[in-house]
Amino acid sequence: MTQLVFENEYVICELDDTLPVLKHRWKAEPSGEIFRANLITIQQRYIELSKAYNNLAWLADTQLLGEVDQETEEWFSEVWEDLLFVKAGVKYHGVILGDDFFAEYPMEKFKLNAEEKFARHGVQLAVFSDEEEAYEWIRTR
Repeated sequence: MTQLVFENEYVICELDDTLPVLKHRWKAEPSGEIFRANLITIQQRYIELSKAYNNLAWLADTQLLGEVDQETEEWFSEVWEDLLFVKAGVKYHGVILGDDFFAEYPMEKFKLNAEEKFARHGVQLAVFSDEEEAYEWIRTR
């Protein structure tokens, strides 16, 4: 069953407790500051929910995210990766990508960097074209 965790004008975050997966879908292109603040909020919800759901997966639908700024790209590797994979303990991370190469390149770069950096933590990352494909991957973890 899917439950709303929170929603605002930029993102909707839901828990699907059947897998379980905390998923969020970007609805509009936020500024870098708003993007980072929303990710922190989702990360905090993940930490809370992971206490009740073993092996809670993280799924981000970035099809409508748009391009992230240079500051956010740097923040991904300098701050976000540790918050997500060390502090929150995310082990299964999926990203649904759109068709815009320039908008999706930072997400792909994040995936590659994080896979290498956090392999010793048992982190598994994957990119998908739709939610159905992502759910199938999550089910096999």
